Amino acid sequence: MTRPVVWSASSINSYNTCHLAWYLGYVLMEPGQRSEAMEVGIEVHDHAEKRLWWTRFQPYDTRMEAVMRAADREGTPLRIGNLADVFDRDILPTYRDPVLIEAPFQIEVDGVPFSGVIDSVDRQDIGPDRSALILRDLKTTGSRPAAGKYRLNMIGYWLGATDLGFPPDAMQLDYIVRTKHPYYWPEMVSVPDENDIARWANELHAVAGGVEKADYEPTGLGTYVCKFCPYRTICGPLLRYNAALDK
Repeated sequence: MTRPVVWSASSINSYNTCHLAWYLGYVLMEPGQRSEAMEVGIEVHDHAEKRLWWTRFQPYDTRMEAVMRAADREGTPLRIGNLADVFDRDILPTYRDPVLIEAPFQIEVDGVPFSGVIDSVDRQDIGPDRSALILRDLKTTGSRPAAGKYRLNMIGYWLGATDLGFPPDAMQLDYIVRTKHPYYWPEMVSVPDENDIARWANELHAVAGGVEKADYEPTGLGTYVCKFCPYRTICGPLLRYNAALDK
C-alpha cells in the first residue's frame, strides 16, 4: 500500500493508539460512532471559532457584544451551554489580537507530508514596542489533564504556524474541564528546540513507516482503548476477544 497523501496529529495519535483502528478510519473510511465527548468538543470548537472571528474583525462595542451573545445562545446546543459560557467569560477576554484563526497548513518533513489546522495564534503586547505570538489550542476534557499530554500536537502546530509566517514565541493549551461546574485550566507549553523537533519527526516517520509495511495489528486490543474506540462494534478482533471472554 502507498503512503497516505498527508499525515496529521490526529492520524498519528490514532495509529499510535491502535493500528487497526487507524486502518478502519483512514483506509476503509468507516464513519464509526463518535462519543458524546467528541460531539461536545466539536460543538465547543465551532462556538469558539465563531466568537474569535467576530472578535477579530468587529470593533468592540458593549451593545453589540450583548446582541452577539444572545444570537450565540439561540444557535448553541443546550448541552454545551455551560462550556460556551466558560469560553466567553474566561478564555475569550484573554485574547488580544488573534492573527490566525482555524488556519490550515501543510508542510513536508523529509518527504513525509504533514498537515493540520491551527486553532489560533494570538499577538500580545509584552512591553513598550514589543509583542509576542502565542500559539493556542482549545481542548475539552472530562478531568484535569496531565501536563504534556498534547505536546506532540503542539510541536506540529508550531511548525505549521512558523511555515505560515507567524513563528510562535510561546504555546498554550486552553482546557475547558467538563465537571459539574466546568472551569478553565490553561497550560503553558515550552516551544520546541531542535531536539524536540527531531524526536517529533522521528515519530512521524515511524508511523508512516508502519503504514508502508501494512502493519495494521489491533494493538489496542484488551486495553482501555477498545472501550472508547469508535469502531468497537465492527472490529472483528474485538468481537472475537469479547466472545472468548464470555465463554
